[in-house]
Amino acid sequence: MTGSAEKRNKNKHCHYHEDVGHDTNDCFSLKQMLNRLADKGALKSYVKSKVDFKSNLGKSTKKTSQPAISSKTDYKPVYTKAGRFAGGGPTIRGKKDRLRKMVHYVDGGQAARKSASPEVIITEKERGEFRRPHDDLVVIECKVANQFVGRILINTGSSIDIISRKCLSNLKYRPGSMMDVSHLLVGFGGGVVHPVGRIDLPIRMGEKGSGRHMTIRFLVVEELNDYNLILGQTTLNKCKAVMIPALMLVKYEKDDGIVGSLNGDQKTA
Repeated sequence: MTGSAEKRNKNKHCHYHEDVGHDTNDCFSLKQMLNRLADKGALKSYVKSKVDFKSNLGKSTKKTSQPAISSKTDYKPVYTKAGRFAGGGPTIRGKKDRLRKMVHYVDGGQAARKSASPEVIITEKERGEFRRPHDDLVVIECKVANQFVGRILINTGSSIDIISRKCLSNLKYRPGSMMDVSHLLVGFGGGVVHPVGRIDLPIRMGEKGSGRHMTIRFLVVEELNDYNLILGQTTLNKCKAVMIPALMLVKYEKDDGIVGSLNGDQKTA
């Protein structure tokens, strides 16, 4: 749903978006999704797909056996996230603009220039103490706004940074600084989350006076299950973070250009 909820038609309800503004039969997003499913042949019980139609043209009815193991590769991409701030944003126009800039950047030879990155070395002291073997996630603690916040998940699979409304309510911020968002957050399993809004908050990774200070744009959601915040790929790229999951360790570039480290809390994870 685009636009402010207050300005939408309250008499029209879309079952696909589970929101007001337009009727289900007039939903452009739903039509696009159904067309994509039909083209892939996922709606064979209802409509004839373009894939089946094209594949049957000029073919005989004689069936040919296919080997059980094939070296052919399916190059269809598999996406896991949508509705992010990064990557040009949630709109098609924004993504196209970002793609044009990226192509111009690569064609201009700028991509070959190396940005200054510090050398990452893991010392024996930074290995920390934890139980091995393990499959625990990396959960850290950082200072957000005016206080320290624990249960922060480092998630390289997320393209956005997220904060729960409950956590935000315990921090000091100007209420007017939270802005509305019109796009949805879609997770790996296809579940849709309606964000409450977005807000920019200062965050410090590491110790006072020797850490990394950043201002991060968070999506605010009602609940985050077991976590207060999720730091995604956008922030990790910004601080040039390197993840060592086996050691539950995060290496990052501090404000002074020196490499800092954060150890995950295995008990909390």
